[in-house]
Amino acid sequence: MVTFYLYFLFLLHPFYISTSEIILNNNNAQVKIKIFRDDLEDGLRLFHGKSISIDTDQKLIRESKKIDTYIQSKFKLTVDKSKINILKINYNLINDLVEISFSFKSNSIINNISVTNNILFDVYRIQKNVTIINFENKTKSHIFSFTDREKTFTY
Repeated sequence: MVTFYLYFLFLLHPFYISTSEIILNNNNAQVKIKIFRDDLEDGLRLFHGKSISIDTDQKLIRESKKIDTYIQSKFKLTVDKSKINILKINYNLINDLVEISFSFKSNSIINNISVTNNILFDVYRIQKNVTIINFENKTKSHIFSFTDREKTFTY
């Protein structure tokens, strides 16, 4: 049902929205962020000070380092007060969406996950960033807004 809801939200593009899904099993985590391509291009343009087109897979690959820099400055994860370092980011162009994914491992039992999500707030004040965390089959979510950019989830 959650997947249907997220898919439905993406069909309503006049709204400025991204989704982030964090799935944690044992000490392994998979993160997927989905952003409308044209909105991400606007964010990249403001962040880097020049127009960046990512409307094909080849352009997405060519501009991946610029996207890496943007995402790492706008999306931050902390597990039990230890910052997660994103090493390898993968990109997928799905119609008008860019799917950004990466994984990480935690070396200890997870008690708290803090998310700072500033994606596209410098572009659109009405931007909403939906984050869903599935931790050992317990789902929690939060909608980030221009005035609400940080959240700690406790397990």
